Amino acid sequence: MVRRKRRRWPAVLIATVLGAGAALMVAMIVGGDGPVGVPDCGEGPTTPGIDVSYHQDKIQWSKVRKAGIRFAFIRVSDGTTVEDPRFAENWAGAKQAHVLRGAYQFFRPEQSPTAQADLLIAAIARDGGELPPVIDVEATGGKSPAQIAGAIKVWVERVRNRLGVEPIIYTSPEFWRDRVGGADFSAQKLWLAHYTAECPRVPAPWKAWTFWQYSKTGRVSGIKGDVDLDVFAGTIDDLRRR
Repeated sequence: MVRRKRRRWPAVLIATVLGAGAALMVAMIVGGDGPVGVPDCGEGPTTPGIDVSYHQDKIQWSKVRKAGIRFAFIRVSDGTTVEDPRFAENWAGAKQAHVLRGAYQFFRPEQSPTAQADLLIAAIARDGGELPPVIDVEATGGKSPAQIAGAIKVWVERVRNRLGVEPIIYTSPEFWRDRVGGADFSAQKLWLAHYTAECPRVPAPWKAWTFWQYSKTGRVSGIKGDVDLDVFAGTIDDLRRR
């Protein structure tokens, strides 16, 4: 067996995380009940990406592509209440610039998971993008862990049945542990939000992350102001096969 090399991080990631203070690292790695999950430094190459919404205003996607960004998750809506006014523009612009696309939805557990899923499905019905859709799990809406897990399950099954793909789950280690609990969604790939200079910590039931959001204050040519920075655990060819 050929021994794989340690994962190579993009230069923009290294510059970002080296600027983080020790206090930030401790705050993100240690939750209210101690360490969250297990660290996953990973192995092999990574592919850089971003995630965006209307907060990034008008994006010059050709400049984003030239800056080295190879994929983007683009927000469809915040629940059923707020449809992102720049989704269609960003969806088309990223495609034209040959940036691989995935749609994501900020999930509101207090709203109908079926209605939320249907909104996302309708948004990408004619052009599903190149990456699986994402449910962004980071709000409770006053619901219990069991209720949140149940709502996520309804959303995931609805999207899977209608689009024929396994959705991705976006969350943070602390939120999943404290607000969702031990629900088993291991069939879904994990997009992990963890802003740390150390290896990100993966919550149960997952063993590894597929995407890692490592900064919310990144800078990329073609985008005004801050943007979330991500990496995919693999090559661009691996990503195209998702």
